[in-house]
Amino acid sequence: MTPLVVFLVLALLQLAFTMHTRSVLENAAEDAVRVAASYGGDSAAGERRFRDLIAREVRSDAIQSLTWASTLDTLTLRVRSRLPMLGPLGPFTMTTDASAYHEEWP
Repeated sequence: MTPLVVFLVLALLQLAFTMHTRSVLENAAEDAVRVAASYGGDSAAGERRFRDLIAREVRSDAIQSLTWASTLDTLTLRVRSRLPMLGPLGPFTMTTDASAYHEEWP
């Protein structure tokens, strides 16, 4: 009975860490792409915003890559990161995408 309870507690903790990391990265990516797509913005400003937002929430070495893609009217940021894992599991990665329309003055 005790090993099962320990396993369930660790599984719940792992789920909480994963959901927290996912939420932080999604929100930071959405905000960063809005900054970059705003009038006069660029991907460097968006990346600075992204790194400022995650600085206190996610380990800096967890981010594996930030990839910017642009079409005529849309800017997209793809974030690839390692998940925080309990125990010997992993490494597992997660990918988050965020998009915004480029703002232009007529």
